[in-house]
Amino acid sequence: MFSGDGHAVQGDGELSVTAIECPMDRVDLTFNLRDDFPIDAPIALTPAGWITLGFNHDLDEAVVMALESMLMLMNRLYGLERLDALALASLVVDMRVKQMVNEVRGAHAVLRPDAIGLPR
Repeated sequence: MFSGDGHAVQGDGELSVTAIECPMDRVDLTFNLRDDFPIDAPIALTPAGWITLGFNHDLDEAVVMALESMLMLMNRLYGLERLDALALASLVVDMRVKQMVNEVRGAHAVLRPDAIGLPR
């Protein structure tokens, strides 16, 4: 399993190779796998909220992938149809550039816990 490289400091978007890399001698990660919650793309629940990810050589496509995953998640969590989820996402979902430094661009969508009364 690969979880990424260690960065002591990095802004959103990793714009160049100047993130401050640091060794990680020990990292404790906990992954909970659920067989009742099938997913097609990476999804995470963090203290910042639900996060969906998209990666592609084209940043626009990466954004679409992250958004589509968020809309599917909103359907699963709240039973929202796609157009209703999209309308709500325009109000409460933050889209961010995740990665620009490599050939593959990354984007992530964040649905904050306080946005619509999400469980923390």
